[in-house]
Parts: sequence; C-alpha cells; structure tokens
Amino acid sequence: MKIRRYVGRDTQEAILKVKMDLGSEALILNTRKIKQKGFLKMFSKPLVEILAAVDDYYGINTKKGRNRNEITGGKKNEVKMIGDIAKETNFKGKLIEKEENTDPLENKINDMELMLNKIYKQIQHPPEKSKTSPDKGGSKSLSGILGLFHDNLVKNEVEMDIVEQLIDMANKKKKENAGSADTTSIMYNLISSMLGKSSAIKLREDEKPTIVTFVGPTGVGKTTTLAKIAAHYSLDHKKKVGLITADTYRIAAVEQLKTYAEILGMPLRVVYSEEEIDDAIDEYKDMDIVFIDTAGRSHKNKPQFDELKAFIEKVDADEIFLVLSTTVGMKNCRETVENYSFLKDYKLIFTKLDESSSMGVILNSRYMTNKELSFVTMGQSVPDDIEVANIDKITKNLLGAFVNDRSS
Repeated sequence: MKIRRYVGRDTQEAILKVKMDLGSEALILNTRKIKQKGFLKMFSKPLVEILAAVDDYYGINTKKGRNRNEITGGKKNEVKMIGDIAKETNFKGKLIEKEENTDPLENKINDMELMLNKIYKQIQHPPEKSKTSPDKGGSKSLSGILGLFHDNLVKNEVEMDIVEQLIDMANKKKKENAGSADTTSIMYNLISSMLGKSSAIKLREDEKPTIVTFVGPTGVGKTTTLAKIAAHYSLDHKKKVGLITADTYRIAAVEQLKTYAEILGMPLRVVYSEEEIDDAIDEYKDMDIVFIDTAGRSHKNKPQFDELKAFIEKVDADEIFLVLSTTVGMKNCRETVENYSFLKDYKLIFTKLDESSSMGVILNSRYMTNKELSFVTMGQSVPDDIEVANIDKITKNLLGAFVNDRSS
C-alpha cells in the first residue's frame, strides 16, 4: 500500500492533490490542521494536512462503478472516496505517457547531431578566454569572468551565435577598469533583456469569455499544462472555466481531460471537426475563460497539419500558447517553431524543466521567435508545478552559480 502526505491551503486544495496523484481509489486516512513554519508565518492561517493511501494493485482488478467497499468485502470506511471517473483513466494515463514518448531513437540521433554541431562550432570559434585579450588597463580577471559566462552559456546549450553576441555586447558596454560585479551586472541585464517580460493570460474586459488555445507537438504535455492553468484560474482567481478538446486522435486523450474536468468541477465539450467549434464556444458564453486543447500534429503529415491550421483559424482565439518541452534538442525545437510560424501571434510555454539539465532552449526560442514567455512547468502535479516564467531565475541559471546570490 502507498501512503502519502499532502498539504494545501485548505481542504479543497489538499483533496485535489490527493485526487490528481493517487487516483479514484485513494483513501483519506487522516486530516488535520498544521501551523506554518517560520516566525513570520506563526500568525498565518493554518494549512490542511491529509494522509492518504492507495493499494499497490489499484488499476488491475477494478471495474467501472466498483468502489473500495466492494473490494474489501463491503466493510464501510468512514472516508471520502474520490471521483469515479478517474479510475478508468489511471491505467490509460500510462498509455498516454508511452505515446507521448514516441520516436526516442530519432530524438537521440537529433541530440547527437546537435552535440556534434556544437563541438564543431567550438573548434571553429575558440573559447572566449583565448579571443578576449586583457584590456588596456591590464585587467585579466575581467576576461576570466567573461570566459566563465561564455562556458556556462555553452553548457546550457545556448546557440553559439547568441553566446558570441552577448559576449561582444558585454565587451562594448563594460568600462575599461570595470570589476567583476559590474561585468556580472552587464551580462545579467543583457540576458534578462533578451528574455523580456513574461506574462500570463490577458482576460477580456467586455464580459465575453476569453478563448485560449494550446498548440504544439505530441508529447510536450499540452493537456496536463492546460489542466494546471485551468485549475489555477478556477481555484486561485475564482473564474468560471470551460474546457474543449479537439484531441480525438491520441489514445485516452479525451478521457484524460475528462478526468481533470470532473475533479475540477468544470464542463467539458469534445469536438471532432472545425464545424463544431462555434457551437461549443457558444455553449460557454457565460464562462470567464474557455481553454481549448488541440491534437499534436506532425508537419510531415501535410493533410493533418493543414487540418490543424484550419481549426486554429476557425477558433480565432484571444490567446494562443505554443507549448514546447525543454527536454528536446534545439533542432527539433527549431523545426517546431518554424512549422508553427503560420500563427499570427502566440506566447511560449516551456514544460518539463525538472527533467532538463539546461535552460538554453528557452533563451534560444525567445530570441528566434521574439514571442513573449508565459508559463513554465516543472512536474506532473496538478494544479501545482507551474508558474509564470521567472526571468530572474532563468537568467541566473544561464549564467551559473557565480550570480546565484545576485538580487534582481
């Protein structure tokens, strides 16, 4: 049996975490209020802690509509059971995960190709230390700091032309006798300026629902990201949210979003063609926000990709999010961005930061598209593991440990 502890700001949030993590057969063993730690929080509202458990064999011998009481011989448990609809999709979620990791060999080959290209570029362009001579004031330490930043950017898989541009701009901006702190400040400001300001969803002010569409290749985590953002606006901002999915091709994709919709208490409409989208949106005219999930489409399959284009054009959303994964090679990321260039305007969402060793793809994509950064995700927990991109945090990560203590 798996036993886990969950903490939330209130009972509803803690229960939601149990539902998302353990599924429909989870049992609530204990609930209690706990004080927040720290002197400044000792007078804050207490948190709610829930101890929950689920059998290891869950998902193998259960049937639709069968609850925990039946499995244990009918003995009534004085606990609150979790939504029935989640039980069918707990196992199907594994199928989704398998499908979202398609073509692993192709990804490995692309990553190897990218690595070889980087090695070739480094051979063609020696490290900054060798090409940056001491300035007239004889400050060798300044060149060393720029060399350190150069190496950190390269390790973070920032494109070489971007690295060289940043180093050249820093050399031009620094004063002749500038010290390490001034050089660090210059590099920090250059990168944060290149990343720009991040933003969330801009809601309409005319009492009509804000239509938000999520697009991107299969496997980047569009559906989970959509659920996290929907939960955020529903629970934290108290907005009325409606869900629409057009992803009717992927195994168990509809069931996955149905599970989220049921747990979050949101209506869900499934559409099978662009002709149905107007009616679906019209049903949600009393909502504050409508989130639309689309199917991942390969640009190599022209009929399917043209179908996606027509659907997006038909929706005419107020906000479009292009969802990208930080775990893919830059070659695949560049191809994705190029093939979604038909979008009139969009914002960038990056997923799986917890699975990636570098954030270079974020800076590369921002530089390449000149589109605003929005949310980033760093795990599978709904509604947690998501935040609006923290420019300060990303910049420090790209520059390395040397600036970790620098205040923004």
